[in-house]
Amino acid sequence: MKSFIHRNSLWTLLLPFFMPEVTMAQQADKLIGSWLFPSKGSSVTIYRQGDRYFARVAEVDQAGEENYGLVKGAILIHNLIYDGNIWSGGQLIHPKTGTKLSVEVSMDNPQEVTVMVYKGIKLFHRKFVMTRKEGQSS
Repeated sequence: MKSFIHRNSLWTLLLPFFMPEVTMAQQADKLIGSWLFPSKGSSVTIYRQGDRYFARVAEVDQAGEENYGLVKGAILIHNLIYDGNIWSGGQLIHPKTGTKLSVEVSMDNPQEVTVMVYKGIKLFHRKFVMTRKEGQSS
């Protein structure tokens, strides 16, 4: 009985050391879901594979197809990693030009993310805000 109590006490002491990883994973997974581009006609579905996040084109409107070369089902963003604040380290391959761009995503609130894309240095970047598709929970 004394050994059982001692073992439970040990788990109680060690449990907080494992909790930050669980909390960080829960925070990171808030990105998962469907997100609309600023024009609201095209969207992506963000999903996790292992510890990385990807965005697959879910819906394409005429403007998205003509202006950006979006193709339904294509993976637009590869290999984002959550660092506790932002999802970064990923790559966006522009569907029309094939240009490889670095990408970072930050969540301003549960219904909006800001996507920053750049080539080379962050000084020369573009930002756009995507909104969570209605009916999706955070």
